[in-house]
Amino acid sequence: MKIESSNVENIFTSIAEKYDILNTVLTLNIDSIWRKKAIDISNIENNSKVLDLCCGTGKMVYYECKKVGKDAEVIGLDFNEAMLDTGYKHLNKSINDYKYKLIKGDVQALPFSDHSFDCVTIAFGLRNIVNKTKALSEIYRVLKPGGKAVCLELSTPQLPIFKQIYGLYFNNILPVIGYLGTGSKNAYSYLRDSVNNFMTKPELRYMFKATGFYDANYKSLSAGIASIHYGTKPMIKKSNNITIT
Repeated sequence: MKIESSNVENIFTSIAEKYDILNTVLTLNIDSIWRKKAIDISNIENNSKVLDLCCGTGKMVYYECKKVGKDAEVIGLDFNEAMLDTGYKHLNKSINDYKYKLIKGDVQALPFSDHSFDCVTIAFGLRNIVNKTKALSEIYRVLKPGGKAVCLELSTPQLPIFKQIYGLYFNNILPVIGYLGTGSKNAYSYLRDSVNNFMTKPELRYMFKATGFYDANYKSLSAGIASIHYGTKPMIKKSNNITIT
């Protein structure tokens, strides 16, 4: 099922207020563990300049602020105003003494200069972007040389028996729970379909490599329910036989 980007925005608007609590219930709070693992892989340090894309309600921004400290600003970007408003409400209550900014924007045309960030993260958002190749190219562009891109995304388990059991839950039970929790018939049916139609882990690794990232790889989480993809922007680029550092 293909859904237009405007309809995707309407879906997220309809569930913005209940998005975090329902995700916690549906994943038994495992999504928080996944996010922390992604932060660990990102190698974010104190005072790192970090951008989180498809930031939604700001859960990654929260963890990243804790990691970089109170003197560094973390920027979150999302296309949905309702999710950003909800994010500000949550962050203002939990980490109002940290520096963060949530802005509305398009991942396919980032409003930042080249070589601006030490790390760019995107959690559960890449599959919602129409032009994924363009999105990765933009991530690559705004990263500093040596900077790291980290993508946390849902994926399909490969273990035969577990795959069948999880498939029954994910394809049939989860959309019903999502509907009961949010009142939206489309939201969690869209989640199911977007994950099922998303590229495989090896395909996404290849896309990272094709974009220019080196050491591109992935780490499966929770028997393959989710995965962390990552890659580093090279420190040295060769152009017309001239080495640029």
